[in-house]
Amino acid sequence: MVWPSLVVVEALSAVIFLVLLLGLSFMFNPPLVEQANATVTPNPAKAPWYFLNLQELLLHMHPALAGVIVPTAALVLIAAIPFVDRSPLGVGVLFTSDKGKKIVWFSAIFTVVVEFGLIMFDAYIGVTKSLQGKVPEIIYEKVIPVIVMIAFSLILVVLLQRIYRPTRRELIIGLFTGFVATYFFLTIMGTFFRGYGMALQLYWPWVDLQHAAHH
Repeated sequence: MVWPSLVVVEALSAVIFLVLLLGLSFMFNPPLVEQANATVTPNPAKAPWYFLNLQELLLHMHPALAGVIVPTAALVLIAAIPFVDRSPLGVGVLFTSDKGKKIVWFSAIFTVVVEFGLIMFDAYIGVTKSLQGKVPEIIYEKVIPVIVMIAFSLILVVLLQRIYRPTRRELIIGLFTGFVATYFFLTIMGTFFRGYGMALQLYWPWVDLQHAAHH
């Protein structure tokens, strides 16, 4: 029943969360800089945390691709899952099977490792840096990013099929895990590892905020 079983648990969760939040606010003194100025853009200018994954994508591909096409394609593919997997077997079972759990772990680790490598490559070598002025912009801003995303998705599918021989649902679970891992990994990268000018910095905090505010 909702009362008291669910309501009591939710109330306790809210109280515990509030206590932890207050405790953290007392323990850590957030750095404050000068008063906000609407005419001066902060550096770095970051989106809300739930959009930082898209802002991270903006650093690696054309804005239309990162901000519109990729998110729309992801939502359409997620909405299509119930029409692709119509089997009633295993409905309501977390991960579907023990093999499904292994697939989740494999897909998450594969996704994080690949995306970390791609970010490092783009930061220190860079497709844009290498090809700018040599080929049309559409090649390195749109064509190459699309090929890379599709290629690594297909590689994940092939690896899952060869290693685990998954059912259709288990394969979809693997791909969806890749999407979720991408969402959180890019959010973490954009939050903690993008410093001033959105430059990649593998440490945090970046520099003294009071000093940087005047530059």
